[in-house]
Amino acid sequence: MNSASTLSNKTILITRPEGREKNLRSLLEKAGGKVVHYPVFKIQPPLDIDIQQLIHLREQLHHFTMAIFISPTAVIQSQDYFPVLPEHFIIVSIGSKTKKTLEEHDIPVDIEAPDHNTESLLTMAAFQMPEIDGHRILIFRGKGGRALLGDTLIRRGAQVRYVETYRREITEHPPLTESQIDSLDAITISSNEGLDNLVTLMEDPTLLIDVPLVVPGKRAATLARQHGFKTIITAQNATDEAIITALKQHFTSVA
Repeated sequence: MNSASTLSNKTILITRPEGREKNLRSLLEKAGGKVVHYPVFKIQPPLDIDIQQLIHLREQLHHFTMAIFISPTAVIQSQDYFPVLPEHFIIVSIGSKTKKTLEEHDIPVDIEAPDHNTESLLTMAAFQMPEIDGHRILIFRGKGGRALLGDTLIRRGAQVRYVETYRREITEHPPLTESQIDSLDAITISSNEGLDNLVTLMEDPTLLIDVPLVVPGKRAATLARQHGFKTIITAQNATDEAIITALKQHFTSVA
């Protein structure tokens, strides 16, 4: 069996926000799969009080030396408030999708995390003492993101300011029915928050645990085990290509 045919007529649930699922949907459909899109959170603008702080920060950009973008969404949403960044900024991306999105907005990337995650960025020489000591860093992200990156950089002597240009909110979709869940061959999630939201939205979350679940890394795999999922497929990273590869490998192994 060739790898392309392994997804033929497989029904895959995508949980990404509205409009952010298109590339993964296209890759799945090209590989012969069927897609059910069930977004588990939506992207919202900051609250008015936070927008005022962003506008004030825009006037202070020249005081900073580095900008780290956590995700493609962080790049896209930042354009509403920071359409132009100072030329002296060191631009850092976490993940190849983030780098591609920055370049699409004519923002050249100086440093890319080698393994698409915060942990790998923090192992790079540029982020160790004494190199990072004294840098004034902006971290572009959604409201309430992980503290690991900022906390670690502060311990290493950097000054850090979070730039939260959007909010994630759980959607209000009705739960998937038992027949809809029975039709699924796999579920894909892109973050821990997405998995928590998926479980929260279900009337009976235990109906999900027999469906193979594709997660973007070890942290998400741990959370999936805590939720009781029986078949957890850990992709190499959160990119669409890695998810497709993980799905093909799984279905080849069980064929």
